Amino acid sequence: MMVPYPAGGPSDSVARALNGPIGQALGAQVVVENVGGATGSIAANKVLQAKPNGSYIFQGTANELILPPLTNSAIRFQPEQFQNVHPLTTTNLVFLVKQDLPVKNIDDFVKLAQERASTTPLTYGTVGVGSLYHLITERISKTINATLIHAPYRGTAPVMQDLTGGQIDFAIQGFSKSMIDMEKDGRYRIIAVLSAIDKPEILKDYPSISSYPQFKDFDYRTGSSYFVKTGTPDEIIKKLNKAIAQALQDPNAIKLLEGDGKVVATPKTPEEAEKGYLEEIAMYKKIIAATGFKGTN
Repeated sequence: MMVPYPAGGPSDSVARALNGPIGQALGAQVVVENVGGATGSIAANKVLQAKPNGSYIFQGTANELILPPLTNSAIRFQPEQFQNVHPLTTTNLVFLVKQDLPVKNIDDFVKLAQERASTTPLTYGTVGVGSLYHLITERISKTINATLIHAPYRGTAPVMQDLTGGQIDFAIQGFSKSMIDMEKDGRYRIIAVLSAIDKPEILKDYPSISSYPQFKDFDYRTGSSYFVKTGTPDEIIKKLNKAIAQALQDPNAIKLLEGDGKVVATPKTPEEAEKGYLEEIAMYKKIIAATGFKGTN
């Protein structure tokens, strides 16, 4: 099970909740391998270099498999080189600011960002250039007409470490329950949720960014899935699909995932999973066009 980020982050926690139940369903041990860097493309390439026999399953999102090849010419694979076996979870995104940033809400943030744009622009961290979090923040920058300085990292954990330490001003990240505890401990603050759709109970007291007029059409969440290399035999995909669907109904796995604020996917056929993935690729192409993001190399 290839996880494209270091151990200890939100992606890793999903893998640790599911590798046991998936292994039980398959009658085999499922080992989690963490390979961070280059917005997940290092891990993705490792999977592509293996034989298409199902021995590697990639736990990923649009951040690793769709956006990098569409925004970075140095990435040599294409999204279609992976096949979606089964969706896993949907995660809300939250807008985090360092504890001593003098803002209480999105309106305050916009005002501060505009005031500092020409002197000391606000800084933010993401898991990499061309990631969903990067594109969203670029769109925010254009919407409020204020320069924001991007700092790319190798994974979520180092972003959060530098946010907590005050090295960056803010970050947009996938929500996990531990963030509530960190906020209570005074490490940073959550000032908005980036979607009003299916907001979990644990986030109900936080405003949605779309409630602010400037951001009324902002609606972002992220979904994770398990993928294999395209060309993997259908019988292997069906076997993996069945095992993953079974694991997602495991009571302990559901408790861990929902307890972390995630929405657990319902069972899907391989055909339904792949159809959803192709639709997601088309959607992100539109998002890139809307932001005017220029690819890097």
